[in-house]
Amino acid sequence: MNGRKRATSGLMVAIAAVLAMLVGVNPALGTPRGDGGTRVCGKTESTPVAGGRYEAQNNLWGADTPQCITAFDTGFVVDPADHRNEDGPASYPSMVWGCNYGNCTKDTPFPKKVSELAGLRSSWTVEVPPTGDYNVSYDLWMDPTPRRTGRPTGLELMVWLKNTPRVQPIGEKKAEVEIGGTTWDVWLGAIDLPTISYVRQEPTLEVKDLPLDAFVADAQQRGVAKPEWWMTSVQAGFEPWIGGRGLATRSFSADIGTPAPAP
Repeated sequence: MNGRKRATSGLMVAIAAVLAMLVGVNPALGTPRGDGGTRVCGKTESTPVAGGRYEAQNNLWGADTPQCITAFDTGFVVDPADHRNEDGPASYPSMVWGCNYGNCTKDTPFPKKVSELAGLRSSWTVEVPPTGDYNVSYDLWMDPTPRRTGRPTGLELMVWLKNTPRVQPIGEKKAEVEIGGTTWDVWLGAIDLPTISYVRQEPTLEVKDLPLDAFVADAQQRGVAKPEWWMTSVQAGFEPWIGGRGLATRSFSADIGTPAPAP
């Protein structure tokens, strides 16, 4: 599933580099750079995208290695990032929809009662580098109160679309479940708050209309999410341990629409 570049002659590489300088394109990733995006390098820095509907955050919290993202309306690309963590994530560069440490995206429906999340869906397309250790994951945060500031205290619900072998969720695998037409491993654990992680058995770099509400419903059935709690944000990004340069969100959207019909 990792992206690989075809062998290219030196002449073609030189031509691509010249064109990149002329039009502001990164030849390795095919992404506009410079004036075509917003550079974000502060550890906790973020920038609004898509007219403020979402926020793209650098979120460098687990390492002192330099990391930046270049954000666009449709997503972001990580560069640089050459992390060397052996026992946990260096960061979580991500798209945010909702409220995150006092910063709420424009016209967000969050915080929203967990019992009112029917129809919560998301589409997401990413690219990954050929090396490094990381996951590609959603992060859904819940709190007993309609929290807009600080860190939620109820539950962290993660949905992993892909991970390299060494990168594992918090806790232990407890079950398997069918959601959205595919099978997910269910992991349960806790560090400072309970975490439930759904790990896709068949990795993917793209999802369309992923029923996030179905994961929330499953977490309620397992007793780790409460219907009276509040979801504060939906986030989608990467947890790099080793490397990280070249991780990219190409497109992202999320919405609360009409619930899917019961099977």
